[in-house]
Amino acid sequence: MQAAVPTSAVEVGDFAWAKDDYSATWRTVTIWAFIIKLRTRLFFIDQAWSYPGGMTPEKKSLARRQLAAWTRENLLALGPTFIKLGQLFSTRSDLFPAEVTEELSLLQDRVPAFSPDRAIGTVEEELGAPVTQLFRSFERSAIAAASLGQVHRAVLHSGEQIVVKVQRPGLQRLFDIDLAQLRTVAAQLDAMEEGRDFSGIYSECETILRQEIDYIAEGRSANRFRRNFREVAWVKAPKIYWGRTTAKVLTMEYLPGIKISAAAALRSAGIDTALVARRATEAYLMQVLRHSFLHSDPHPGNVMVDTDGSLIFVDFGMMSEISAGRRDSLVELFYAVYKADADGVLAALIDLNIIVPTADPLSLRRAIAFGLENLTRKVEEKEAVAGIGEDLFAIALDQPFRFPASFTFVLRAFTTLEGFGRTLDPNYKFASVAQPYALELLQLQDAQARQDFVLDQMQREAVRVGTAAMAMPGRVQKMDETLQQLRGGDLKLRVRALELERAARRSSILQAATINAIAGGTLVNVGSQLIINGQSNVGGAILAGSAVFGALVWRAFWRVKRIDKFEKNMRG
Repeated sequence: MQAAVPTSAVEVGDFAWAKDDYSATWRTVTIWAFIIKLRTRLFFIDQAWSYPGGMTPEKKSLARRQLAAWTRENLLALGPTFIKLGQLFSTRSDLFPAEVTEELSLLQDRVPAFSPDRAIGTVEEELGAPVTQLFRSFERSAIAAASLGQVHRAVLHSGEQIVVKVQRPGLQRLFDIDLAQLRTVAAQLDAMEEGRDFSGIYSECETILRQEIDYIAEGRSANRFRRNFREVAWVKAPKIYWGRTTAKVLTMEYLPGIKISAAAALRSAGIDTALVARRATEAYLMQVLRHSFLHSDPHPGNVMVDTDGSLIFVDFGMMSEISAGRRDSLVELFYAVYKADADGVLAALIDLNIIVPTADPLSLRRAIAFGLENLTRKVEEKEAVAGIGEDLFAIALDQPFRFPASFTFVLRAFTTLEGFGRTLDPNYKFASVAQPYALELLQLQDAQARQDFVLDQMQREAVRVGTAAMAMPGRVQKMDETLQQLRGGDLKLRVRALELERAARRSSILQAATINAIAGGTLVNVGSQLIINGQSNVGGAILAGSAVFGALVWRAFWRVKRIDKFEKNMRG
């Protein structure tokens, strides 16, 4: 975070949430006004009649981009909680189309600053002494600003160059108000949307946000990250000064560098940009595959390059950890993907709690097979990693997938790193850099490792065969009983036709939408007449009630669109 966008980009005074006297009621009204407007615009985006001359894929993509830009501007206006939420959602390729995630990623480059006086006041209050006593010098102008805090350069009395990260004043209160409203939104979406766990997504986001405003936790993460790379000379992380660190103030070593995305500046400094591209990818692969502890936000302001070509990582507020059990399941998933084994992928996804085990296995298997086929084609054609994210969104539209935050952060990071790589090296290929680490993950680097792997697979297969053999007599008896029931007419077969089931569901959704549209239209008419006749209070309440039916109609059309798109993907 030591090198972000200059604080002059946006002044914090332009935003009402930055003032000390804002009210919780005003804040709540503002949040819900944004949510209602957003849902209304989402409804229109899927309606063919809302496009002059008819809806086309190009027009719909443009409308999505315009809506995404409007959303980004409004998230910025709503302040730190929503800026951070937008940044988190920019990693969710499984939830949003590419137009949205690309636009939301821009929130990482445009953030408001708060006044130097407030920053100094926070430092003095937290550390219990005047800045003149704490530091030999303290620069009033921030060198970087982010959604939750900003950074000032300073010098210790010992002469050491440092930076001081200061949390935004009033951030905790703002979080409490905002998260309470977002919890309600998630609960409502769960009630409206089948197969999604929006409350679970909300809980993940809340946990991440709460952790990120604890600078002591961030300092510990920085120390752990630095220890993990202590044997790698070309990866650097700042040292933490614990004597001048609290939950709201973080003091750390100043490590200046050139943004990793600034290819021209790197070349002017005589730095081998192709080597930087390779190192950036390798550093992240090490985090995922060796350390199981990864930097979740590797945007250009958080990864820089030293004059000797070393990578400098800063801002450790967003970190993810992959547990040992989850890592083992990831190995199984990776191997199943490598073999294009849809059944193996399905089993691994269930182990990872990405899908619900009670869901329709046949439909899920078809979706997974579709995804594997597309993935194989993209690898063969050497398409971008970002394309995988688009496939996740397409597959997840009508399936009960829930991707943990750590997985989406990994995908987003690899997409970002691939963008760096292509900028720094025209011949960059993510697959060529990742291949040795993929072999390491599978533990197939040498003959002994291969033997161990094969023995492990044979042992598992032997257990399965033994279990099946022990159960065979009971299964034979059960089969005989089932045949007797069939002959006697006591048991009837029911064959599922998934396409017909989806068509029936589509029809029932449209029928409910029609009923809700009639009810909503009736309430609008009644409410309008009452207002015209001077009964504005009652009329306004009835009009507000009609909005509920409007939301239900929007939900119905959205669900139908998802069903249609999934059917199209399956046929394609």
